[in-house]
Amino acid sequence: MAQAIHTAVIPAAGFGTRMLPITKSLSKEMLPLVDKPILQVVIEELVEAGIRNIIIVTMPHKTDIADYFGPVQPELAALLGGGDSAKQAILRQLEDVQHLADFTFIEQQGVYGTGTPVLCAAPYVGNQPFIYTFADDFFIAKENSYVQMLQAYERHAAPVIACQVRTAPQDYLAYAYMDGAQVHPGEVRVRAMIEKPGKDRAPGDLASIGGFIVTPEVLPYLQRAKAELPAGRELFFNSAFDRMLADGKTLIAREIKDAQYFDTGKKLEYMKTSVAMAARHPEIGADFMTFLRDFVKERTEQ
Repeated sequence: MAQAIHTAVIPAAGFGTRMLPITKSLSKEMLPLVDKPILQVVIEELVEAGIRNIIIVTMPHKTDIADYFGPVQPELAALLGGGDSAKQAILRQLEDVQHLADFTFIEQQGVYGTGTPVLCAAPYVGNQPFIYTFADDFFIAKENSYVQMLQAYERHAAPVIACQVRTAPQDYLAYAYMDGAQVHPGEVRVRAMIEKPGKDRAPGDLASIGGFIVTPEVLPYLQRAKAELPAGRELFFNSAFDRMLADGKTLIAREIKDAQYFDTGKKLEYMKTSVAMAARHPEIGADFMTFLRDFVKERTEQ
């Protein structure tokens, strides 16, 4: 029987070099999508799926993340609390952010790469499974993407890789693709993960995108990958899965259904995401769409 999952680990220790110069002083995870930072959108999706413990792996210079999810500054609270009903509603929203989940902030130590935050968080997680997901990409799905992953985990009691069918030529040079056999509709038992295979070498169209469910058995393999890491190289999380597959362990790739994937890690993709989220926003969405239609019309008529 699968252990219940209550915790998510989110890496947020990078310098955000692809989004400079703004990320010199603002964490890329805190870039706004209308009136919320990207990281809050990710956390709200996790909370909706029943995750209450959020571990954020960061660096000492990135104090803006802990500040945002911490208490409201007394001066701001006094200003909003003493204002009209609209300002008081904003204060409640800010207080709700603090109580979205139980937050733990830890500093990343070790070599660079996606595997290191998991090892840094391991002592805080203990012998429990958890979700490992990123702070600059997410799904907006008809059914919460993390719920879909948890359903696969509960069926198989094994690590889960969130995936999506991706067929654009450039995607085959950007993602790892799954080789395996279907064991449930939308779920594949993985035989191999082929990193950036190119269209001709890809075993199929199911690409690893969006995050993972990590079980305790993954961690020794990640430790082994770290011990075997050549000097100067990054520790990638998928290297643990490669070793598990070599030992015949079960990994499940779950296709996230009825979902749109957003990646904010590059300038153009961030802007696309910002437009999409503005169009969905309950306050400004309708007016923004009117503006967008008029803007496009004016541009095309020039």
